[in-house]
Amino acid sequence: MKITLYGFAFLAIVASFGAANVAAFSDQVVSVLHAGSLTPVFQTRLVPELAKRGITVYAEGRGSVANGSMIRAGLKNPDLFISADDDVMERLLIGPDAPIRWYANFATSHLVIAYAPNSPFAERFREAAAGRARWYDVLSAPGIKIGRTDPAVDPKGYRTIIALELAEGYYHEALRARILGDDRNPAQTFTDEAILTRLDEGELDAAFLYSHEAMIRKLPIIELPPEINLGDAHFAARYRRASVTINGLEHVGEPIVFALSIPTAAANSQGAADILRFLIDGDGKKALTASGLQVTPLAFHGDLHAVPAELRPK
Repeated sequence: MKITLYGFAFLAIVASFGAANVAAFSDQVVSVLHAGSLTPVFQTRLVPELAKRGITVYAEGRGSVANGSMIRAGLKNPDLFISADDDVMERLLIGPDAPIRWYANFATSHLVIAYAPNSPFAERFREAAAGRARWYDVLSAPGIKIGRTDPAVDPKGYRTIIALELAEGYYHEALRARILGDDRNPAQTFTDEAILTRLDEGELDAAFLYSHEAMIRKLPIIELPPEINLGDAHFAARYRRASVTINGLEHVGEPIVFALSIPTAAANSQGAADILRFLIDGDGKKALTASGLQVTPLAFHGDLHAVPAELRPK
């Protein structure tokens, strides 16, 4: 049974440490395995800020399903794991004898369509962004090059398919196959970093991204209606109407939630706890918010007795 406690008491604990204490972390090295969509945030903001506080971060990003599978198989043993979907924690990792015994939801985002400013379709995208054209007509244009992540290894990949499934009901148009082709269409599926690079270099015209990815890279976007962008909890029941099955595993539409945990075998659990505090309070929270993520009060799940004492809600 899933146990959920919201971290209001936790925030009081963080406040008791104070910003000065955060800045006084002793020199240490912490390994962080994170969602690939957070790579620009870590590289440009979080790693430099933590270095100022004496924390050297070895940050490695890829699709959260792939990361979770590697942790479960014993191929990766990070001090801190950050997933773009709490379902990865539930399905792959959590349990009494599993790699993690607890996790906490800490941030949300939503899907957008980002496009390359130098794309030959850029003017049509601008028309769609202004509401003067239908975004799905532009994405259906002959010759357009679209990027998305692989739904077998990355939550954003299966969320993109779910969003198109929701769009079919919202617009009463057959859109999923028309825009995406096969669910794992190799002409469209790339890693997070490859998508951003290809957008910068004009090798892709558009891509399905989280809003924070587009914001930190200053990419122009088309906002999707909240009924389909998986970013509004008020539409959770609507989101659940859509699903996709990849490699025999069904993914049901849910609001986008980012989650984190300190695995039981972490070599530096104290350093991971320091980074966790940094991310949800003070400068870390400011960096995440400035990058376009919506930081939320921590919601703990699982075995709360396994949560480090200084993090445990009272």
